[in-house]
Amino acid sequence: MPFSRGLHLGLAAAVAIGCRSGSPPSAPAALSDSDLAAIRTADSTFMATVNAGDVDAVVAVFANDAVLLPPNAPAQRGRTAIRTFWGGLLKTHTLKLEVGSDTLEGRGDLAYNVGHYRFTAVPKDKAHPGMADEGKFVGILKKQPDGSWKHAVYMYNSNLAGLR
Repeated sequence: MPFSRGLHLGLAAAVAIGCRSGSPPSAPAALSDSDLAAIRTADSTFMATVNAGDVDAVVAVFANDAVLLPPNAPAQRGRTAIRTFWGGLLKTHTLKLEVGSDTLEGRGDLAYNVGHYRFTAVPKDKAHPGMADEGKFVGILKKQPDGSWKHAVYMYNSNLAGLR
């Protein structure tokens, strides 16, 4: 019986320690007005840099380990792959991009942005007709150590038949 009593005392002590009163872990704080403004700035910067054809500035809005999920293409993982994707498009086309946020929420150092886009892409060689698209996107953003917000995951797809 000494073993059984020792086992019961040990379990009772473990339960008592585990049930000790204390404050429960707090939920991450809601996004501040400055966080919301910084996230909106990240979106407007993305739009402006795409429209300017500045691949370095486009890539800069993504976190180092970001994932871009374009339609009809494999996931582009990391800034090098994202640079290749956007660099190829910006080298061959002049883009006009408009984005709008429909829902922007988050807590702590994570946020999500759901919105809509519209763009035109005109080939620079003018040998082919341009194209237009409109659709929706979701971006997951992460606050960086310097306080900026960068896209960690970005996915978009078309609303138009034939374009996905």
